[in-house]
Amino acid sequence: MKQDETRNMNNRKNNDFIRILSNTAWMVFDKVFLLALNLFVSVKIANYYNALGYGSYQSAGSGGAVIAIRPTSIAGRMGKKTDMGCDPDVVVVTATVTRILLAAVSVLVGTVFLFVYAGDVQFSVIFFLLLLNMALGNLKFGMVNRFEYLLKSRKVVVASDLAALVAAVLQLFAVSFHWPLTSLALIALTSTVISTVIVTRQYRVEFGGKGLKLMDWKLFRTMLQESFPLAVAFACGTIYNRCDSIMLGAMMTYAQVGIYSIAASLINVVQIAISPIRESVYPKLLSLYDTDREEYARCYVRISSAMTWIYIVGVSFSFFILPYLFRFLNEEYAEAFPVYRVLVLGTFFMYNAALRAGHFTVIGKGKLLTYSQAVSVIVNIVLNLVGIRLWGMYGAALATVITQAVSLWFFNLFFEEGREVFRWQLKALNPLHIIGFLKMI
Repeated sequence: MKQDETRNMNNRKNNDFIRILSNTAWMVFDKVFLLALNLFVSVKIANYYNALGYGSYQSAGSGGAVIAIRPTSIAGRMGKKTDMGCDPDVVVVTATVTRILLAAVSVLVGTVFLFVYAGDVQFSVIFFLLLLNMALGNLKFGMVNRFEYLLKSRKVVVASDLAALVAAVLQLFAVSFHWPLTSLALIALTSTVISTVIVTRQYRVEFGGKGLKLMDWKLFRTMLQESFPLAVAFACGTIYNRCDSIMLGAMMTYAQVGIYSIAASLINVVQIAISPIRESVYPKLLSLYDTDREEYARCYVRISSAMTWIYIVGVSFSFFILPYLFRFLNEEYAEAFPVYRVLVLGTFFMYNAALRAGHFTVIGKGKLLTYSQAVSVIVNIVLNLVGIRLWGMYGAALATVITQAVSLWFFNLFFEEGREVFRWQLKALNPLHIIGFLKMI
């Protein structure tokens, strides 16, 4: 009898990780497809609009991203409430409305900023359209997260890829027919609308839908209250990830922002595996934390080790491949590759600490992320002020790397829960833990 129970338990574990790997594969495919498409189109756009125009567009996008409010913890709350027996449709609608209301606040703040800024009309139009695009992206938030939580990401891959393909074609038209820079923001908005329509259709086919009458205002208040610390943390994280571009534009030129943005786009390629793995394993880790804390810790270390070494191998490979990409870019972007080689060092900390935010959310210590990110913003701004003056784009890249090390590693040492995570992250540097990871699957 015990052997049968053990066998059944092992079978369940194997099935869980097969589903996780399948879901991860779909998400990675989605990101690879989108990044390949974006890189191809970005080369055309960057060459056509030149570093000055491309930098202006990227600066507007960075400004909008800083203002956008995105409480990432709501996704985790959705999973917990569903597991506690709440109607999934109620949870989806409530979470989506919560995000939409917060997005509305972002658009309002952004509009006020534009009135105060009273600067270049083209920049203002692009800024507003991109901010509106980020806000509209929240319409599909609850549906997408329910698919991902159930490890059914393949249901939304079609939506994102088809919308991206339409956007890519329109962007190539923009270059071919000499459309103004503002058309790129309108195309991004169109892509989001298409994606939202397709996801909504997929959701109704899979689950049906009962409309906004399912809104649970008590759950809404709970989500809003519990998400506030991580919303602040996310805002701080966005600031220190984007303030380098903003400060480069303010202290140097938009042309340098354009060059720096090419390097940042390459970093997106390196970071491709973080989100799919993190989001796919989260339901499993959430379950383990409630049932077996020791196994949870072992899984945390094994998954972190696998991600750390995926980074090391991937970055080593990128140094041989990326120089060929720059043959397709104008010479004015040549400095982007040396900047990339600095920026990519910080991605190590992102891979190694990929599960950290989810862990603090699970144990109810989201405030630690808020403190960490708040300190990081201050550190990053100070380092950018000094670094950009001394070394320009390289100073901005170095400021980002140091900030990532402080935020994702060394800040952990100041809190008991953080020291435990720090030890796990150090253990993850041992490649032997990958063997344990492979046994898990």
